[in-house]
Amino acid sequence: MVAGLLLLSVVIACRSSSPSEEKCTGEVTYEGKTYTGGPTKTAEDAQRFACNNYCLEADPEFDAHYGIWLESPKGEAAGRPPKKEAIYKDKDLLDYLTKDCANKCVARVKDGKLKGETKCP
Repeated sequence: MVAGLLLLSVVIACRSSSPSEEKCTGEVTYEGKTYTGGPTKTAEDAQRFACNNYCLEADPEFDAHYGIWLESPKGEAAGRPPKKEAIYKDKDLLDYLTKDCANKCVARVKDGKLKGETKCP
């Protein structure tokens, strides 16, 4: 009985932060293609997620890092996976994407050097 009540309280707690609160979306446009992020609770997170997608799909520096990793012993041992899989097989590659590249992207959007926007209705 106690376990059932505990489980019910966890379900209710999880429901209280429903996805309906996540309404912000972000975009980065590069060479005519738009990369999106969200929905999230904040505009900052939405922009960062859009930048993560841009970095994964179109950033030349991330492509270079991925190419080097792919030819390395780590990349070969991982079976030379595509980028979307590789970031989950190598922490350094994931960190470069979500920290270094995403931070540069967010800064470039703020400076107007890269087209991007967020919307929080």
